[in-house]
Amino acid sequence: MPTETGRAEEKIVQVEARKLLVAGASGVVGRAMLRHFGAVGGWDLTGLSRRLLDVPASVRVLPLDLQDPAACEAAVAAQLSDTTHLVYCATYEKPNLLAGWLDPDHAAVNETMLRNLLEPLRRHAKRLEAVLVMQGTKAYGAAAGTFKLPAKEEDPRALAPNFYYGQEDYIRAAATADGWRWTALRPQFVCGFALGSPMNGLSGVAAYAAISRELGLPLRFPGGPGRVLEATDSRLLARAAEWALLNPACNVETFNIVNGDIFTWESLWPKVAQDFGMAVAVPTPARLARIMPSHAATWRRLAERQGLRHHDLRDLVPNWGMTDYLLGYKTPLEPMLLSGIKARQAGFNDCIDSERMVLEWIDILRAERIIPARESAP
Repeated sequence: MPTETGRAEEKIVQVEARKLLVAGASGVVGRAMLRHFGAVGGWDLTGLSRRLLDVPASVRVLPLDLQDPAACEAAVAAQLSDTTHLVYCATYEKPNLLAGWLDPDHAAVNETMLRNLLEPLRRHAKRLEAVLVMQGTKAYGAAAGTFKLPAKEEDPRALAPNFYYGQEDYIRAAATADGWRWTALRPQFVCGFALGSPMNGLSGVAAYAAISRELGLPLRFPGGPGRVLEATDSRLLARAAEWALLNPACNVETFNIVNGDIFTWESLWPKVAQDFGMAVAVPTPARLARIMPSHAATWRRLAERQGLRHHDLRDLVPNWGMTDYLLGYKTPLEPMLLSGIKARQAGFNDCIDSERMVLEWIDILRAERIIPARESAP
């Protein structure tokens, strides 16, 4: 009969044996996953990314192109066969970000990427226990316009092309055949930190404010009026991922994951201006994707003077279209709200104030020397 010490040692061994693979590790969601699971302990972490990452030394990062099936097969067979858990948050985006969401090729490429990774895992990772896949509001038809409010997980699928559906159908069939668990999470406007990510709209907000301050301008709201939104802090999303991966009751389930409150960018704007030490002027709708690339030299001058880590504005904001979409410039002004009740009823009750979240992430960008310090002068 095992002693209490023996039971404790056995439990430790079981926890240490968890091998988490994060696909899409360079994005806002992927970076949050690596940092969260690295901090809680008990997980052996590997991130997949085509770009180099500044991650803790305890995290192994493998450069891998998920569009290359032969490379995926070789990597899994040689280095990833001990994977027990997978968080899949990799996406392929077209240069014209928003229009690309409705391109059937966008869905086809993203579905193929998932298959390219998961098929080798099915063959080689015999200890695979659970797969978590990230979805979002496009599952409710957001790419084509508005959707029923609030959106709930049981709502019927939209007509617009959407890679989430093909991925989910494939995962559902694979899990049934192989016996591992799967869960899908659907956040709304994920807020976090990742360089070079076309989906990171908050970096655009911060860069727009910093450049306006550098030019001696007040902070003008460039978006549309009164669009009621929700958000999901990437740190909260990572905590939800841990809950879903370890909770057998989450098997074959989809959960909306949101902060728990609502806001409008127009009402938040004065607090952003105050945070940057700027005056607020009347809103001036403007397509940032059209005007901000012309301020690359301004950013370079500011970055060099402040000793920022990246002097090229494109490193911070590779696609201003996402910021335009986020702020509501010439996009539908109806609310875009997800119901978070299913996750709460299932046991995930975490929440965060969205206004506080935005200001916290701006401070993180300052601490990482991505945007200027608060005390900088134009």
